[in-house]
Amino acid sequence: MIESAYLKFLEAKELIKNNKINEAIDILEKLHNDNSYNTYATLELGKLYLKNNKEEEGEKLLQSLLNDNNKNYALLELGKYYSSKGDYDKALICFNKVLSGNEKDHAYASLEIAKVYTKTCKNDLAKKSLKNLISSNAVNKNYAIFELGKIFSVEENFIEARMLFKSLLNLSKKDKSYALLELGRLEIKDGNIDMARRYLNSLIKLNDFNRIYAELELGKLYVLEGKYIEAKREFKKLLNTDNKNFAYLELGKLESILGNNDKARKIFETLLSGSEIDKCYAKLELGILDTKEDKIEEARNIFISLLNKINKDNAMYELALLESLEGNIELAKNYLEELINRNASNKKLAIEELKIISSYKVKKIL
Repeated sequence: MIESAYLKFLEAKELIKNNKINEAIDILEKLHNDNSYNTYATLELGKLYLKNNKEEEGEKLLQSLLNDNNKNYALLELGKYYSSKGDYDKALICFNKVLSGNEKDHAYASLEIAKVYTKTCKNDLAKKSLKNLISSNAVNKNYAIFELGKIFSVEENFIEARMLFKSLLNLSKKDKSYALLELGRLEIKDGNIDMARRYLNSLIKLNDFNRIYAELELGKLYVLEGKYIEAKREFKKLLNTDNKNFAYLELGKLESILGNNDKARKIFETLLSGSEIDKCYAKLELGILDTKEDKIEEARNIFISLLNKINKDNAMYELALLESLEGNIELAKNYLEELINRNASNKKLAIEELKIISSYKVKKIL
């Protein structure tokens, strides 16, 4: 019986690997209900529920494992879930409980804590934690290198970021895949479009789990180049993949650029029935659309509702732009200064916008 359950569990894992999620869920639900290979089946089922719009069920399943011998795995997954929702206090509680585990558990909890520091604009703490993992040759050293590179890229320290990502290119296929994706994103940010395209096409040739993200980035690259037909083609290719909601979001943004506001709004409103992350990003785009259409109060309410969500930096920046347009200069400056002072991910944009707003004020005085 145990051997049969184990084989079924392995079958489910293989289905997950091949993106056959519904089939995997069917197997895991049977194992969970039959109490067969229960801990591992419940853990995997909880993870799948969280990623497939059954968040409440997934959370309950993982919480049911907190008195199990493998509770640290459940705590890590719960922490990741809370972090994805922007509930960083809950996430840190979960991760800190794992720190007292074995060396491997400690390393993975430390990595996730560093990610929370990054999301909450505590880059110095994040970098310190990641450098400790790297210098101690932790089991997840390569993940730490990857996350440290992402921080340097956000800070536009492209030289350091490139060096870290390139150090992963000759390692495992998985490491190479993540490195190529981030190198592509980095070169886009640094204005090296041809180099970015080379990295992304190299990733597509690997034909692994990150291919869909490379294709999404290529679509966004076409948008930057004004090649909207090509961009739409790339996004539509992804509508039957696990990346479909990101593709829908980019399609909506493209329709907005093209002036097709009704089409854009319909796409964004469809995403409101998705996961918590989908909702946050769809609401942000609806707020931007409302601003364009002079629906100021609606836009303001949307941006304010997102100030404690995962995309709070973008919401605060858009709120600052809105208040500036409405002539509320001091309020706009307050929002921008807050982004700058807490070293937000869009700090550079906030600095540039603050300069513009300040110049408007000077001109008025003159």
